[in-house]
Amino acid sequence: MKRLSSFLMVSAISVWLLNMDCQAQPAGGFGGFQQQVKLETSQEWKDVNYAGDDQAYHTCDIYLPKQVKDSYPVVIHIYGSAWFSNSSKGAADLGTIVKSLLDAGYAVVCPNHRSSMDAKWPAQIHDIRAVVRFVRGEAKKYKFNTSFIATSGFSSGGHLASITATTSGTKQTKVGVVDIDLEGHVGNFLNESSTVNAACDWSGPVDLTAMDCGEGMKMGENSPEDVLLNSKLAKEPDKYLSLSATTYIDKNDPPIIIFHGEKDFVVPGCQGKKFYELLKAAGVKTEATFPAEGSHGGPAMYTEENLQKMVCFLDCVRQGGNCKGGCCKKSEAKSCIIEDGGTGAFKAIMKEECGLPEHTVFVPQDLSKFSDKNPLPILVWGNGACANSPWEHMNFLNEIASNGFIVLATGNIPMVDEWYKGPMSRSEQQIESINWAFAQNADPQSPYYQKLDVKNICVAGMSCGGLQTLFNCADARIKTIMICNSGLFNQQNAGQAVGGMPMPKKEKLNELHTPIMYMLGGPEDIAYGNGMDDFHRISHVPACAINYPVGHGGTYREAHGGEFTIPALAWLNWQLKGDKEAARMFVGKTPELLKRDKWTLEANKKFKKLK
Repeated sequence: MKRLSSFLMVSAISVWLLNMDCQAQPAGGFGGFQQQVKLETSQEWKDVNYAGDDQAYHTCDIYLPKQVKDSYPVVIHIYGSAWFSNSSKGAADLGTIVKSLLDAGYAVVCPNHRSSMDAKWPAQIHDIRAVVRFVRGEAKKYKFNTSFIATSGFSSGGHLASITATTSGTKQTKVGVVDIDLEGHVGNFLNESSTVNAACDWSGPVDLTAMDCGEGMKMGENSPEDVLLNSKLAKEPDKYLSLSATTYIDKNDPPIIIFHGEKDFVVPGCQGKKFYELLKAAGVKTEATFPAEGSHGGPAMYTEENLQKMVCFLDCVRQGGNCKGGCCKKSEAKSCIIEDGGTGAFKAIMKEECGLPEHTVFVPQDLSKFSDKNPLPILVWGNGACANSPWEHMNFLNEIASNGFIVLATGNIPMVDEWYKGPMSRSEQQIESINWAFAQNADPQSPYYQKLDVKNICVAGMSCGGLQTLFNCADARIKTIMICNSGLFNQQNAGQAVGGMPMPKKEKLNELHTPIMYMLGGPEDIAYGNGMDDFHRISHVPACAINYPVGHGGTYREAHGGEFTIPALAWLNWQLKGDKEAARMFVGKTPELLKRDKWTLEANKKFKKLK
């Protein structure tokens, strides 16, 4: 059987479904006709426009679980149609995948998206990313817990779910000769992140350069991907690479689970197998199931066992557990007391939080001292060298927490006192920290319920972490910024950057909207030139630059964070707690900082007007 005819048959089924009476539509979409089922929900919204326009292809349906809660983790599930349908959200595997997700406590968003007849690639990923940003932008209205957002999809929907995951955090790139904008400008929430935490791929085409990989599969004329790209593989292979989720795989991708039938004659099962092997080779957390009798959807694919595997995988990712080997053994959260809990009034602990994977939390041990009237201000931290662990900075961060702050640091908890060796961190992890804080503060089941001061957030970072901070500086939830031993590269010295670092241009400074402090290690600091250049360019927001002649490494590893802790704490107490005494460290006739040995301070005009 030719793949083309099978794929087009699926499209024909989709058109037929759309023309049927609403009550007669089989629940479950195009993965084989499935028993109709009435979804048990607490609330539903139909035809919600996620793009802020009047186009039906930019609408979605939203389903909340039957059990009423303040907020829910979110899965965006995308229908299959060979990219030919722009209006099939109402038949997006409702009786199988969507039902299982709702029963497990996930909010489900089923979007329409532009078809290959409406617009060519990459319009379709622009639409799905707009849905992700919409989920974040409208979280309060629809009870979305944005600390966890996953994509899921069947067939072409599986493709869109997968490529949203493998390109997560990448807005624009070049694939061969093709410059591709992966983010787009759809919708009203362009300042929100489009990153996702996980993905479920059900029978998706993920390598569009190898759709004939299965035995007996032959490439037909005008295949769905040809129509989507308005091209031919032999003529423009880089276009097909730009359409392939496999092209973008790297170690920073979120966890992905794959289901693909051995007897799939529409999208050959070798697509799913190749995806799985490439993800494993890159070090991405992944699982895969290849049912021996599985076709392109249908009963052998949507067994209760497979649906529970999907739910379990998502639960594990969300809870920070070990997802390998099937189901959801939640790893015991690690914790450690550093330097007797610090010297502040609130003895601190370094710990993991199961709902915040790849992060380390520093927080006072006794949360009973904090409430909605005395909440913990928040420091979000990114590490030097793009390390995915705060090992180098744990003394510094622990000391800050002991003074009545919660610190959400990028990376895995450092349980051994040795230099981190592993994958690099992602800029998006800082945004994940902020999202988690908002969700925990709103969740009555959380120990942090109404104890986090989400109106007072500082985002900060050292070296590469400072670049990550500037990458995220436009987020409206940020109250202040602290850049430590860092600064943006310019065209002349960009070649000195370590590969993998975020590289915003100097124009990124125009997006700053809060007071900012640069804390540098003097002329011997390799980031001194970049940081001071940043400072001298900033005139639209209050800015200061302080220097202590210690070089690039700062004093973070010294007892209680050393000398750098003194101005850092003063800045946080001033900016996040309104402490006027702390402000004297930086303002006044003779700022207190200048009374300390070897420190220097420069400030712009707006800074001198701060009180």
